[in-house]
Amino acid sequence: MGFRRKRRRFGMAFALLAVLDMFGPVVMSDHDDTGATLLTSISAPAEVAAGTIVSIDGVAQSQTGTADVAVHTGLGRMTLAMPIASGVGQLELPAAVTQQAGVITILSGDARATMTVTPGDVAELVAPLVGPRTIVADGQDTSLAVVLPVDGYGNQVADGTSVDVEWHQPASSQAVEHELAAVDGMAWVHIPAGQVSGPTTIRSTSRSNSGESIHGAAVRIDEVPGAVAQISIAAASNVGIADGRSLIAIESERLVDSFGNELLDGASAQFLFDGPNGQGLVPGTVQNGVVRVELVAPSAPGTLTGRLSVHGVHSNEVSISFESAIASFDAAIERVDGDTVLRVESAVDSSGAFVADGSEVVWGDQRTQTRRGAAEVWLPSGLAGDGASTVEILGLEQLVVAR
Repeated sequence: MGFRRKRRRFGMAFALLAVLDMFGPVVMSDHDDTGATLLTSISAPAEVAAGTIVSIDGVAQSQTGTADVAVHTGLGRMTLAMPIASGVGQLELPAAVTQQAGVITILSGDARATMTVTPGDVAELVAPLVGPRTIVADGQDTSLAVVLPVDGYGNQVADGTSVDVEWHQPASSQAVEHELAAVDGMAWVHIPAGQVSGPTTIRSTSRSNSGESIHGAAVRIDEVPGAVAQISIAAASNVGIADGRSLIAIESERLVDSFGNELLDGASAQFLFDGPNGQGLVPGTVQNGVVRVELVAPSAPGTLTGRLSVHGVHSNEVSISFESAIASFDAAIERVDGDTVLRVESAVDSSGAFVADGSEVVWGDQRTQTRRGAAEVWLPSGLAGDGASTVEILGLEQLVVAR
């Protein structure tokens, strides 16, 4: 809007210079240039409407000649020549000089006159300035719409100019209308939130003195859901295998605010849990009104409990029992050329199948993973003592005696 207003004013200035060119040279300076003839008095209308052609009368000290008349407007200062005949003169100010509302000062010697330029009829409504553009559909939040009505020259219209603002909210069959009166060049109204999320369109209208309807551009704001009212979740299964690899889905029911508006996609969520391997967090987001996260099974048997959190609101708690993914394993510790070697010969589940490849084997500070149910760890001479050591695979511990 600022660029548009500046462009209009620059256009007015160039138009003014073009029109004044017909009067002869235009002197632009910071000092009054006094010609041979001075005026003793100047007569001008006290008030004119913007864009009016105005006639200025003057009484001169001399019977003939030319008097320099300085005209000060909001666009700057210009000096015009007023021809004198029989001691009087007349000068016509074109419409370009009076397009900007405000006070025009006319000077020649000690003679002085002022003229007030009033704004014309409403001709345009600058698109409503609305903010914020996003409000919560809770029946209490608000936005503000400001309308700037201007005349054909970009001047703010007179106080009291009627402006209608209407808006259409989601799930409403009728638009809400407010009749306003411009004050200090603007009209404004608060836009209260409804209780249904969705787009709200705001429009402004005014009417010229001739009855013509002046429409402003439409502006949209978004009424969005508030915080989630409650959260209910469930696990895809309440029983799992503690293999440290498999996934179990946790999914919420449809998430809505206290007015039944479905939460927007992208809202952040966290699944907080405590299980056999300790505490953890799985992040998630709302998609299509629900949250779905996938939980990695622990590597040790036990019960995992957790709940979902969205907007600081917590869900019910779910519990999942994880059974051991290993039934037994055969292992031996041997000496080979002075080194100590742990060999896991066979790690199987309850069905007799090998445990999944990648299952972790823990031997003191040493860790490795199984492949086809077997694993092997070598320790250089002097790093392992004699006797028995504890070996753990997927939570199953076994005391292995060195041979």
